[in-house]
Amino acid sequence: MTRVGVIYSVALADFRARSRTSKLLVVPVLIAYLAKVLTVDSMLVFAGEYTGAPTAAWYGGMVACAGTTVLLVFGGVLVDGSIERDRTTGVDHLVATAPIPTWQYIVGKWLSNVAVLTVATGVLAAATAASFLVEGTGAFDLVALASPFVLLTLPAVTVVAAAAVCFETVRPLRGSVGTAVYFALALAAIAVSVAPDPLVDIAGIALLRDSVATSIAAQFPSFGGDIRMLAYQPTQSGLQSFRWDGLEWSLDRLAGRARVLAVAVGFLGAATVTFDRFDDGGRRFAFGNRFGDGDTGATDDTESKRREPLVSVETLTPVESGGFAIGRVLAAEFRMALRGRRWWWYLAFVGGVAATAVAPLDALRAFVLPIVLLLPLPVWSRLGARERLSRTTELVFVDVDVTRLLACTYVVAVGLGAVLVLPALVRFAAVGSWDSFVGGVAAVAFLPSLALALGVWTGRPRLFELLYLVAWYLGPVNGVVPLDYTATMPATTAAGVPAVYLLSTAVAFGVAVAGRRREATIE
Repeated sequence: MTRVGVIYSVALADFRARSRTSKLLVVPVLIAYLAKVLTVDSMLVFAGEYTGAPTAAWYGGMVACAGTTVLLVFGGVLVDGSIERDRTTGVDHLVATAPIPTWQYIVGKWLSNVAVLTVATGVLAAATAASFLVEGTGAFDLVALASPFVLLTLPAVTVVAAAAVCFETVRPLRGSVGTAVYFALALAAIAVSVAPDPLVDIAGIALLRDSVATSIAAQFPSFGGDIRMLAYQPTQSGLQSFRWDGLEWSLDRLAGRARVLAVAVGFLGAATVTFDRFDDGGRRFAFGNRFGDGDTGATDDTESKRREPLVSVETLTPVESGGFAIGRVLAAEFRMALRGRRWWWYLAFVGGVAATAVAPLDALRAFVLPIVLLLPLPVWSRLGARERLSRTTELVFVDVDVTRLLACTYVVAVGLGAVLVLPALVRFAAVGSWDSFVGGVAAVAFLPSLALALGVWTGRPRLFELLYLVAWYLGPVNGVVPLDYTATMPATTAAGVPAVYLLSTAVAFGVAVAGRRREATIE
């Protein structure tokens, strides 16, 4: 088989495996809703007073700009797990010993990721076209509507796809640390794109902004030329409308997007170097077959050892059901929550408890408490997904009440967060700061329940990790009231946000129970 044939086969097999998951059924619905929010419920406003006439070109640019940003942040969740799926399904042994160069395997996985994100982009473009036919004005120009998705979104998703593959090949980046690093890089990419004359405009914001600025300046001579401030706002009147004819294709713009593709190539190169070909020791397949058809490193002796049974079947003890021992279950859940962490995590945990005990109250409320509540992220993110990740569902769901087991998991997770914030809650109560007290309680109660629900239904920790980091950045850090889960601002409690989170705790836990019962029935 040719090199192209090998890459195509890897990509096609991976894409087919994805098509059998429920994730691709939910994504189009969410994307269609995003298009509706951007085109019907809001408008893109530049410099606080200019917005485009609702032509096909404007609809495409308005949705592509936001859609690219959303895919930069959340696209990794959509396509992650491609290599991990091979580990959990037993394909890893075939890949490790197959005469397939590592770079071809990596490129195949990347192409599969690109295909998934391209499908998502196509659905978004189709939803935008449908929205224009209902709400827009003027003739339907398919080229003008689709050009922003081609020039802005597609180059960006190649980077997202490559980063997802790279993060799976680097062992320290496969967990919560990798999600945090990916989120930070996504924010950095967006910040660079917002800056004037960025060297690499991954999000495409500068490209769209400069094109819009040219149109505004041509139609409004008094325009000062500075439109670095752009935002999506609820539909309103009193804004000055201008006509934007869309992005023009030019060599300079194509060269700028080619630099984005170079970033994707860099991630792929790093993934090729760091991929260990599923060798747990990191040595056997690490460098033997990266760029050419070489010996895979497997020996007959190794294969014979793999086939040797670990234990004789005759020595296994018969399974006996002794009822649900809640104390033993809680102890086991506690051990699983804390074991396997790096030394610095335990040190940071102790430091977090100390910080909530001694930090000044204003600092404690504003940033110490939100930062400290990031420490349980690697524990909370695996809630509900732990059994599937460890491939122990058949053992865990045998002759056990899954609801009580899930409740024990939740209690231990809440207890872990409570230990962190207990000094802060005592201090808030002592000074009568009940707004902050209720905010801390709501955060510790709601976040584990959300993690349970997402973990049970998705089987992976990545979605909760990214949603938590986004909420942390927008809510406690930047003051978006609905996402201020720790009630760092007085306006949050006045709006009843902590009460909403407390009520949502029961809803999220109910969703988790429904998913777990469904999972246990299937198993």
